Amino acid sequence: MARQQIDITLDDTQDLEIIVSDFGVVESTAEHQRQLIMNNKGDFKESPDSCVGVFGYLDDENFRELIRAISIEFAKDGMDVANVSVLPDGTIRSDAYYK
Repeated sequence: MARQQIDITLDDTQDLEIIVSDFGVVESTAEHQRQLIMNNKGDFKESPDSCVGVFGYLDDENFRELIRAISIEFAKDGMDVANVSVLPDGTIRSDAYYK
């Protein structure tokens, strides 16, 4: 069974979500995945070699390197990665959950 990740909530602008003067807390696997994909290597000083930096792959036509990079980062973060794909419209789909 997949382990549930619980963390503070970010809103649509990637800012802390405050609910009645408290932080929102939710299952956060999708948020962790989004942060790993969107941020560049070096953005987090605690682990400077983590993250993908998706915008660096915009010129890649077949997205194989992007899919590989995402799979590697998810696995390094402790997820079981069954599948990662990029749809023709650019949407990234993943079947990856924390162990």
